[in-house]
Amino acid sequence: MDLLRGERLTEAAPESAEFTSSVADDAPLINPVVKINMAHMLMLAKQGYVKKSDAAQCLKALKVLPKKFKMDSSLEDVHMNVEAFVIDKAGADAGGQLNLAKSRNDQVATAIRMAARERILETISAIGAVSNALIAIAKKHSDWVMPGYTHLQHAQPTTLAHHMLAHNDAMLRNAERLLQCYERVNQSPMGAAALGSVVLELDRDYVAKILGFDTLVENTMDAVSSRDFAIEIVSIMAMTMADLSRLAEEIILWSSSEFSFAEVSDEHAATSSIMPQKKNPVVAEMIRSRAAIVIGDLVAALSLVKALPLTYNLDLQDLTPKLWDACKNTLSSLKQMASMLKAIKFDRKKLESSVETAVGAADLANFIAVYKGISFRTAHRIVGALAKEAAENKEEFSKVAAKSLARVSKRVVKKEISISKKEIETLLNAKSNINRKVSKGSPSSRETAKMVQERTKRLSEMLNDVSKKVFHLQKADASLMLAVEKFQGGD
Repeated sequence: MDLLRGERLTEAAPESAEFTSSVADDAPLINPVVKINMAHMLMLAKQGYVKKSDAAQCLKALKVLPKKFKMDSSLEDVHMNVEAFVIDKAGADAGGQLNLAKSRNDQVATAIRMAARERILETISAIGAVSNALIAIAKKHSDWVMPGYTHLQHAQPTTLAHHMLAHNDAMLRNAERLLQCYERVNQSPMGAAALGSVVLELDRDYVAKILGFDTLVENTMDAVSSRDFAIEIVSIMAMTMADLSRLAEEIILWSSSEFSFAEVSDEHAATSSIMPQKKNPVVAEMIRSRAAIVIGDLVAALSLVKALPLTYNLDLQDLTPKLWDACKNTLSSLKQMASMLKAIKFDRKKLESSVETAVGAADLANFIAVYKGISFRTAHRIVGALAKEAAENKEEFSKVAAKSLARVSKRVVKKEISISKKEIETLLNAKSNINRKVSKGSPSSRETAKMVQERTKRLSEMLNDVSKKVFHLQKADASLMLAVEKFQGGD
């Protein structure tokens, strides 16, 4: 401990050491920190700044560091714990070189990026599983008619497929955001040291390449102090959770007796401790709850950095757990949602019987405006009057429209408008209404089929990109270990 704290300070008070320690949250960084130290030591030896024998001793110690490495909170963080382990195994002279030309500042920034990039790729894959489940529902229920909603009120007819594809598109955008974010995350801060690098000529590109990074965070001050990459990740996780929560909320509503559109599987539900008839959609409820937690992580992360001067401040230490928490909750929620969607059952009869003819009112107004030579706003007034009459008399809208259009239009706009009963029924029948909609992205079976095909292709390309990135990181790990083996072998 004396060696690591140096001569400047005496021992920290135990309470202060525990208060400032990040050991409890550093477990995700152990493996990245080991790799960083290996790469850094190889670079120092290559540049001639440490003796090969000392580098070999450090590398040997790093290789035997236990997978379940138990850290001491009195040593502040993972970096000091790993260094203490190496000094203990390699000796003070060799092990004391481990931190030559680097700082915990550039090391922690690098380690966070290394751990975060793996979580990004895991999350994209998990989004892919949700997307696959949504697309599968769309394929299976392509012609299942249901009401579409605005303000939770019946608005226009749509299909279950169209509805699920809307959720799918939101999910795919989040995956695309994470892929774009990955490019900004996969940049190496190593070589920045505390903030201004060191007087030695470091090969930053070598370290970056062997650790699987695509490029550098070039400015050394920016390299150690920026956490925008972490906040960006948490932000995308929060957006993903918000979208998941919207879907979860619909599942909860649709599972209610009032809707009865869907039933979650037993494995994703719970019963009451007192009311044995209950089937509660608890998994969906917890996804909705976890969304609030991840949104809180984002608020905390932004608040932590908003007033920090350049460069490193220990406040940043408290941001990292928010990143891990957001990633963990998002990943687990995505996995649960994918599982729930694969097993959910929909009630076609209930969905279709819930569609009132009034949900075609907008299309009746559009038809009148185009084919009867009046403005849409005037047509809107006429159809609105018909809807009011149907509601007041508790009659079906299509019947009222067929018998009263001429009379109502003459009263409202002093112009008698008539449409055949057959045309009105076609416009207001949900299935025929939907399949007359030929605009791109509409709920017609033709457009839905196109969207399913395009989204399937898009998802496949995205997951293929993830696989390439995973392979690149695996290849970098293999290259690093091969370089260590060659170095120790004297090559």
